[in-house]
Amino acid sequence: MAWLDRYPESTANAWDVTREISLPGIAEGLGVVRSALNLPIGSLEQSGLLTKRMAHVIGGGTRRRHVYHITSEGRLRLNEAAQGYEKSPPRSEIIGQPPIVETIFGRADERQKCLELLDNNSLIVTGMAGIGKSALVVSLCQMLAKEYTIRWANAHSFSDYHSIVKSWFNDETVPRDIKAFSEVVSHNKTLLVIDDFNQLSERHKSGVGTLVKALSHQPETRLILISRESVSTYHNLVNFKLEALDLASCCQMLGNDMELSAREEVATSLGNHPLALKLYQPEYSIPESSNDVIEFVENVVLNTLSTAQKEQLTHLSLEAGLVDADHSIIADTVNFLDEQNLLLWGGNLVQLQHLIRNVVRNKLTAEQRQTGHALLAHHWQSKIIESATENYLYHLANSNPSGFIDYMASQLDSLDQFDSAAIAAIVNSSIGQNNHAAELIYLECKIAAHRFEPDIIRSNLDRLDAENLLEMKFTLAQIEGRVEDCDAMLGDMLQISSPLERARTLIMLASQCL
Repeated sequence: MAWLDRYPESTANAWDVTREISLPGIAEGLGVVRSALNLPIGSLEQSGLLTKRMAHVIGGGTRRRHVYHITSEGRLRLNEAAQGYEKSPPRSEIIGQPPIVETIFGRADERQKCLELLDNNSLIVTGMAGIGKSALVVSLCQMLAKEYTIRWANAHSFSDYHSIVKSWFNDETVPRDIKAFSEVVSHNKTLLVIDDFNQLSERHKSGVGTLVKALSHQPETRLILISRESVSTYHNLVNFKLEALDLASCCQMLGNDMELSAREEVATSLGNHPLALKLYQPEYSIPESSNDVIEFVENVVLNTLSTAQKEQLTHLSLEAGLVDADHSIIADTVNFLDEQNLLLWGGNLVQLQHLIRNVVRNKLTAEQRQTGHALLAHHWQSKIIESATENYLYHLANSNPSGFIDYMASQLDSLDQFDSAAIAAIVNSSIGQNNHAAELIYLECKIAAHRFEPDIIRSNLDRLDAENLLEMKFTLAQIEGRVEDCDAMLGDMLQISSPLERARTLIMLASQCL
């Protein structure tokens, strides 16, 4: 009731409503399995304290689903019952898009240990997918909200340090220079979180790493990186590994529909793994005694799906990260997959739960991956929404590398139309997958020049052919302001340039002189 009380009475008549008042959204926010809500919601409905209706859930596909509202009588009863009840600080005190978590069960000892470490250190919270790292950090942020300004960023395959900073500060104006930015942040006690740190591409790890190192040296700043694996490169960040949940808390997550002994058996057989518990459905037989969560996902959870539903999961597993739910390839089955706790949300964007994605991806052959990427490239090519172009190019690069190279070569004079961080990550990944093709290395240098990243250009110089080498040396000299070197190479550059390129070069040099 307290969860639903945060939404105004006007939502009871709205056509479009937030996912947070649907059954999956309520279960996710309260940290329980979906089946654990059946008895309390049914009882509250019968008492006239809640109502249920069908509505369109924003970002939840085209089909309507059941949503719940607290009644006027429910609000009155809640107000009477809540006297003296201390609520957790609202999520609005966390700037950014943290996961929607109101309550987590257990973890009191883990929270206390993290709080002690944060007194003098920044943290890297690690652990296997679905173990509850993000939920733990949200609860830490709620406890520290009065002491720190808290900012949350979610990393993904295309994130660079600029997009991380933008997530922290949204539309606020902050310096682009890392050193200047870290000094601005240090003026106030600030806690900065980067979730899914392990999702960063190799292309952008260095830049984000420089940002992390600069911030971790600021005495008034604390960082929390959330990562599946430990990150050993940051010596002044302390690693905290999150292990399985305690048995009593697992039983709380499972609700009261089952006898305590049955809940204990389920929890133990699933290794006390929080996400595995959320995936468990009452209609499943109690798993055999085994701590292999991956085996449970493969042999139980995924086996209950139809062939068509499995194909949808395969397609979603190949996406680079979060995608627009209403325009995704699974738009027609979003409701069903969400009700099975298979999806992870970020606002109206969706992806597979990381554990599910890893299991599905690892079972695919090279041919299946290529076919899937080709299908997704065709899907996103026809979409006219933000990020559709980058999604298309990601899948094109993974299904038709030569087609990707030809397309990008034709767009070198109009790189401003793309998300440069995404294109840089896609090209860099493609280089290793395509035997360091010269065309891709040249493309990486051109994108690096567009992004003013001289180190990337310099690292690729010895892999360029003579003509492209001269161009990139000239470009590097321009970026670094070495006027004499530019003058020395100008004659040769003009000889290999087209008339249009010559004109552009001369105009640019003239403007620099002015």
